[in-house]
Amino acid sequence: MRASQFITEQIDSDAVNELDTYIMNNEELYRRRFMPIISNIKRKLAKNVYDHEKAQTLWMYLVDDAAKEYVKEFGSTQDDVSNMFPKETRQQVARVLSDRELENIKQGEYDAPKGTVS
Repeated sequence: MRASQFITEQIDSDAVNELDTYIMNNEELYRRRFMPIISNIKRKLAKNVYDHEKAQTLWMYLVDDAAKEYVKEFGSTQDDVSNMFPKETRQQVARVLSDRELENIKQGEYDAPKGTVS
């Protein structure tokens, strides 16, 4: 492996982590995009029609919105989404989210608390 390849991969890794962190800490994205995706996936799992590859496409909608907002909030006037977060980087973020949140759903992370309501 050449040093330039390592540097490129490291930069992509940092961009993936940055965008993932931005998504997980943005209340508006969480309410408007994240939770509806979680609900959709839970429905598909319950009906036994869940497809992990299609779920990554679903997460791309969130990732693309987050990338646009990130560039608007932190980028300069010359920056655009394709320069700051190339498509491969955004796809990697979608894969990370898809894998992590599927595991969280299976562990009951988003289930309503059980008990009686008074």
